[in-house]
Amino acid sequence: MENSMEIEVVNHLIIVHFQGEIDCVMAPIYRQQLSDLLEETKEDVVFDFQKTSFIDSSGIGLVLGRYNQLKFDHRTLILTGLNQVAYRLFELTGLFQIMPYYESIDNLKEGSL
Repeated sequence: MENSMEIEVVNHLIIVHFQGEIDCVMAPIYRQQLSDLLEETKEDVVFDFQKTSFIDSSGIGLVLGRYNQLKFDHRTLILTGLNQVAYRLFELTGLFQIMPYYESIDNLKEGSL
């Protein structure tokens, strides 16, 4: 599976679809691209991990850093589509206490858009 990040805008939300792995190699690349994007926009952001096969501590750092960047601008970061292992990791780190989570992007679209 190829590592990639695709961006789409739907009903005033920026949806970031991750594919493949978010590890110490990819996280710095995504961090810079996302930081630039978030500085240029004002919408809330959804991170969709449905096609993500692996997330390590660098990936957690990426998520937390973008959360802090958005929080500074009074914006929201929403998480969706984590696999079972990644879900448990996010749960253990307490990220669900500060960020909303939806099982799938479809659940988010049905409930919030």
